[in-house]
Amino acid sequence: MTQNGEPPYEVVLLDLDGTIIDSEPGVFTATTAALSVLGIVPTQTELAEFMGPPLIEVMPRLYGISDPAEIQRFFDRYCEVYFHGTEYEFDTYPGMLELITSLASAGVRLVLATAKPHESATRILDHAGIGGLFEFVAGSETDRSRQDKAEVLEHAFTTIDADGGTHRIVMVGDRALDVRAARAHGVDSIAVDWGYAAPGELDDCGCTHRVQTAAQLRALLLPAG
Repeated sequence: MTQNGEPPYEVVLLDLDGTIIDSEPGVFTATTAALSVLGIVPTQTELAEFMGPPLIEVMPRLYGISDPAEIQRFFDRYCEVYFHGTEYEFDTYPGMLELITSLASAGVRLVLATAKPHESATRILDHAGIGGLFEFVAGSETDRSRQDKAEVLEHAFTTIDADGGTHRIVMVGDRALDVRAARAHGVDSIAVDWGYAAPGELDDCGCTHRVQTAAQLRALLLPAG
């Protein structure tokens, strides 16, 4: 806590996939179905590349596909399967629901910051029973705009009227892209080890803190005393 008894951060931005929830089962099913329309049968290693970054950024890198029409075919099929079938195929990471509840009770402003479409993210939070604890859900649009994490944070800060110069803010996420977005906006970052980062990805990402468990994250966000 700060000297006046307040938590160290006034605003906590949380990533969704790989930080609050393990969405791998639903995402893998939808991604496999979407790639099939392009004649691609992905390996498990390739599927793992789709966890975290915007989906359309992975296609050129993995398969050399940059044709907008092909990417649109992939995206349309992905949305059809995920948003109408596998969206709720997820588990919450141990201790995260309790921590989020505690943060809200302590008066911390909670904001979700995800590359997932905000409508889907809102439904997932509601399904997990924590939707009402978040002040704002910042995400992408279904037209694939605002998928860059730094743009998501910009959208969040504009909406809640807060930034690193006026508030104590931290971004919590499982990928280096979360850390880079936080640094771009001059706010602290906490990298969590239980998500989808590739081996070594978080080692030199420049995060302010790094944790292995929700208990360690709690100690940073709601320290005793």
